[in-house]
Amino acid sequence: MKIMIIGSSGSGKSTFARELGKITSYPILHLDKVFHKYPSEIAREKLREATRIFIFQNENVIIDGNYGSTLDERLPFADEVIWLKSPRLKTTFRVIKRSIMSRIFGKNRPDIAEEFKEKWDKEYLEFLKFVWTFPEKEFPQIEQKIKEFNVESKVIILKNQKDKEKYLANYGRKAKN
Repeated sequence: MKIMIIGSSGSGKSTFARELGKITSYPILHLDKVFHKYPSEIAREKLREATRIFIFQNENVIIDGNYGSTLDERLPFADEVIWLKSPRLKTTFRVIKRSIMSRIFGKNRPDIAEEFKEKWDKEYLEFLKFVWTFPEKEFPQIEQKIKEFNVESKVIILKNQKDKEKYLANYGRKAKN
């Protein structure tokens, strides 16, 4: 089973991937961990390469991350696409909160490259803008890719914590049987 988890930054993809990984024991590829390990000019190619290798080396996988540039690599192999559609206010708040936790308390995310050090600069403000406008700008592109690869029937949309918990509980029951 190859499971993709997509959605805006701050939607809870990595946390959800870890929770699903505990239930399934599937290996997890956190795309942020790969992307932020390399300089930006080669990061996308390294991301595509890591994705291909991970998919072909593992029968069962969980891939956590959006990165539209790798959807072409992932969608054809996906048995299930979990799309976390959280409200923009919530995702933006979560991104700011985790930035503060990292900056003030030195609490780094387990799903990001150790080399990555977030800066509060113009690039960070652009990132916040990206998160805020994600529903308008990125949803249509994701929907287009889903149709292009004819995987609409494999998409599961989870909009809130209750949806996530219900999905995980159902998956846990399936895993036990």
